[in-house]
Parts: sequence; structure tokens; C-alpha cells
Amino acid sequence: MDFLAWLEERIDMRPVSESTRRQHKVMLSCLREFGDIRNFCDLTPKNIRLWDDFIRKRVKTQSSVHGYHKRLKPYIIEAIQFEKLESNPYENMRIPRGKSEGIKFLTEEERDRVEALELYGMTEQVRDMFIFSCYTGLAYSDLVKIKKSDVFKQGEDLCIRDKRVKTGQPYTIVLLPKSAAILRKYDYNLNLMSNQKCNDQLKLIANMAGIHPNLTMHVGRHTFATWALTKGVDISTVSKMLAHSSVAMTEKYAQVLQTSVIKGYGILK
Repeated sequence: MDFLAWLEERIDMRPVSESTRRQHKVMLSCLREFGDIRNFCDLTPKNIRLWDDFIRKRVKTQSSVHGYHKRLKPYIIEAIQFEKLESNPYENMRIPRGKSEGIKFLTEEERDRVEALELYGMTEQVRDMFIFSCYTGLAYSDLVKIKKSDVFKQGEDLCIRDKRVKTGQPYTIVLLPKSAAILRKYDYNLNLMSNQKCNDQLKLIANMAGIHPNLTMHVGRHTFATWALTKGVDISTVSKMLAHSSVAMTEKYAQVLQTSVIKGYGILK
């Protein structure tokens, strides 16, 4: 009847990426800390509502609260299917998704300020990893697994061919001169720091560069996408550069920049 032990077992068995599995384990850890949901019989609407109150003390935004519930719900359905639970405690409960904070990215000028900083040691390494992401669009989990064997030459260009960790989507990217220089600087190994340590150092780097957005490694990927669109690369090509499974995923960048609107006024001029 131990729900948490069963949940941990199901998380380990679930066919998802390791980054998704880690998120599910954060949800499990939160349930353990909450303490009032241990067995299947504890999965009541009342306890789910109390857990919701508990989550709100841990996170700041409604979208983050929604994320915890979203990760638990599939396992509730599985428990019903395995006849370990008679009814769904979420049945008459609505957890609002919350408003998205929007995409955070650096302008070209802000990226150049970060790039121009004179840094040393760990801070320099993190800055270089971030700038590499800005020029390739690779997420942290993808750039830290690059090996020299992934790099090949096509004509005059250095390229990388691999699959995304998160989705398994294959990608091929051309290394721009600055990203190729960073890769050579670290002998084709950018697995220099954990994501958390990178994000901690990026707060310091943002402060030194006079940049206000909360800088994280993933902002580098967003920065590449918005930079490519502002330079006139069409959205379907940017989608392939980012290894998105559909152009619809890339459209959020165009919506933020309103590139089609700006282009329309350019035509009218």
C-alpha cells in the first residue's frame, strides 16, 4: 500500500529522457517532504489541495505549481489502471496553468557585452559555455556531451552531428568561427561544470555585464534562436537548427520578436 515506493519504481521504469526523470523525482521528493501522502489511501482531494498549498511555499509562480501536479497526474491514472486506486483525486479539481513568464533572451549587444568580459578560472569557463550555446543553440545537456568524434568537416565548415538528449531528435549544426574557437580552446570537451554551478556563476556574470534578465544556460539557446530570426533566417530553418520536432515549437520566438510584423512594415517602407 506504499504509494511513494510504488511511485519511485514507476518513475524509474518510465520511458522518458533523464532530464524528465529528474523532474519527476523532484516531484517525488516534494511529496516525501509534504508527508501527508504516503499510501494509496492518502490520495484524496483534500490531501492534494493541502499538497498544492505546500508547493506554493516552495515555488514562486503558478506555472511551477502546475508543473508539479502535471508530473503526478499520469501516475494517478496508472494507479487506477492497476486497481490500486478507485477514483482520481483530481477529478473535480482544476489547477490553473498560470501565465508564462515569456522567453528570456539576450540582444546581440548584451551577448557581445558578456563575451567581452575579462574573466578567469571557473567564471571564464562558464561564460565560454554560455557563449557557445548562444552561437549554436545547443541546450546545456547537449553541449556537455559533445565529443571530438561528433565533429566533422564538410567543405570548409566544422559541423556536429548528434541527437538531442531531451527528445532524441537528430541534429546537424555548423560551428560558427567563435563556437569552433571555444570548442578547440577546451579540447572538444565542454563538460566543465554542472548546470546548477553554471547558473550560479551566470548570475555573477550578468551583474558584471549590467544585464537584468535572470541569466541561465538555457537563455543561450533562446538567444541563438532570436538572433537567427532577427538576422533574417527563415523560421523553418531555425526550427531545424534547434532540432525542434515541429515549426510550431519555434513560432514562440517569432511571436516574441514579432518578426513578421516588423518585416511587413519594412515592405511598406
